[in-house]
Amino acid sequence: MNKLNTLWLYHEAVTELDKLESDVRTTPSRVKLTKLHAFLSEQQTQLNALQKQLEAKEATIQRLSAKVAELEKACELEESEFKVIESDEESTAAELTESRSAIESVLKEVAETKRELFDAIAWIEKATADYRELGSKASRAKKEYDALKINCENEQASAKPAIEEAKKKAESLKADVDKALLDKYTFIKTRHALPIAKVANNQCSGCNMSLPTSVVKRVASGEGIVECENRGRILYTD
Repeated sequence: MNKLNTLWLYHEAVTELDKLESDVRTTPSRVKLTKLHAFLSEQQTQLNALQKQLEAKEATIQRLSAKVAELEKACELEESEFKVIESDEESTAAELTESRSAIESVLKEVAETKRELFDAIAWIEKATADYRELGSKASRAKKEYDALKINCENEQASAKPAIEEAKKKAESLKADVDKALLDKYTFIKTRHALPIAKVANNQCSGCNMSLPTSVVKRVASGEGIVECENRGRILYTD
């Protein structure tokens, strides 16, 4: 058996191993599990962001509530002072007008602050409902994710004996491959999934490019490494 025959057998074993591992990674359950994982990550990101917004808004509500209390107290003082001025016979119309304006100014600020407070409370109520809905969706998705994860683990366990056997076969064949040829094969595989291709009908089966007769003869002779000029794959024939 020449060097290329040994490499081809190794290549077939590696290809079979890759297929077995790919099959496990691409089962319907695994694909759905991956999508659910991405969904759960997105939901968690949204929940974290919403939680921070809720905390910030709650702090705003506390600040606005304290401000309303201070303004209402200030308003009471202004009204008390107005009554004093109003009952004082020596008070002027200008003093009464100024006092009344001060009361109106404080009342206006109270109204504006209360409006901000009510808007913040309304936002909190809606955001809390959104948070609960997001949490409910995430909870349902997590249950489905956990069930799928177990199913995927069972699939992986079922496929493990065949994969392990394929690994052993590939490693055994690898030991017989010429080192220089193996290094070449490994290098090409970093660029192409198919590092070696058969010659069929005077064409490279990897890229379907027609090959010169001289190249086909060199490959058939089994002497040296012949690469496809198009993609650099190692060419092989039975």
